[in-house]
Amino acid sequence: MGKGPLEGVMILDFSLAMSGPFAAQKLGDLGAEVIKIEPTGSGEWHRTRPAANAWANKLNSSFISFNRNKRSLSVNLKSDEGLKIVQALIKKADVMLHNFRPGVVERLGIDYEAAKKINKKIIYCSISGYGETGPYAKRPGQDLVLQGYSGSLWNTGKKGDPPHPNALFIADATASHMTVQSILAALFYRETNGKGQKVEVNMLNAVMDLQVQELSVYMTGGVKPERTDEPLAHTLLTAPYGIYKTKDSYIVVSIGPIDVLGEALDDDKLRSFTEWNDGMEYRDEIYRIVASIMPQKTTKEWIEILDKHNYWAGPVYDYDDLINDPQVKHNNMIVEMDHPTEGKLRMLGIPYQFSESPGSIRYYPPLVGEHSDEILKMAGYSGEQIDQLKQSGVVYNETDHSSRSN
Repeated sequence: MGKGPLEGVMILDFSLAMSGPFAAQKLGDLGAEVIKIEPTGSGEWHRTRPAANAWANKLNSSFISFNRNKRSLSVNLKSDEGLKIVQALIKKADVMLHNFRPGVVERLGIDYEAAKKINKKIIYCSISGYGETGPYAKRPGQDLVLQGYSGSLWNTGKKGDPPHPNALFIADATASHMTVQSILAALFYRETNGKGQKVEVNMLNAVMDLQVQELSVYMTGGVKPERTDEPLAHTLLTAPYGIYKTKDSYIVVSIGPIDVLGEALDDDKLRSFTEWNDGMEYRDEIYRIVASIMPQKTTKEWIEILDKHNYWAGPVYDYDDLINDPQVKHNNMIVEMDHPTEGKLRMLGIPYQFSESPGSIRYYPPLVGEHSDEILKMAGYSGEQIDQLKQSGVVYNETDHSSRSN
């Protein structure tokens, strides 16, 4: 099996937490050789601060989520020898990625100006909260803070409700995907023009871009999102767009002709709404009618009925339902791999497919500096030099300490 369409591309991943590591993992899934550069000792921030304090064994679930298909080099970037190691890798690399606060890379000597002196074709990508310059450049760029800035928290729930945060880390995830797009575009530009460049991604721009339709409706159509009395799922879409309680669980009912919905639900009042705009003008009334009917049958029964009328509907899954769904299994979106400390790991699969160069999972999420020795050899260091670097604390390999303690 091939290694994917990015085989031969080397990425130095200096990033931490979610936005950068998630992007680097996706590039690794596509075949890129990703070297995760971590501090010595405990390693990257996410190794010790998992969401929900969820641990597999030695590794936690957050770190596992974003760090497969990477090799780990644990190095002290504040030391002269550590900087020399990184500089040797920059000469060989295609991409550098970081999400440090403004000023950090300059202090470490790995900013874009320093990197391009070593490798003029380097693609240097930074992820920030609001941009590297401007009035908010030094403000903290955490996901929920960016959700607050985004304007979207007032777009769900009922009129009079407090703002509703998204259940996902939407700013981080969107910035990650935008980072992958940007790096791929820069790689293509270098392929056709021979030039490297700096790429900047920020989370504020990302969450705004995700709302391109909503903001366009407001700016060009003059329509400001207004929540309704009933909990419809989107401020800009017509009823019955929302979630409804059924006899045994919940169902999602999407948009469509209200009179057709009336046929499906056998309700004369719904049959009377024959104009397209009725779904917007009478949103609350339509929601209440549908909500009063849905408890009469199970979710499965309603989906079968709505399917016969070509009316868009589906179940509301929890995670147990999701990972056992036959389509999810067919898509190979739940995969397993062996790990030296975690045993059998279950992870999400690769979400895209290529007929000629399929991606693959080649590396499990690494231990701290697990690949320091082999990466240093690749950078030109001898075995004796590597031993000296480890003895002096410039580089670290957790497997050395694990083997001594066992």
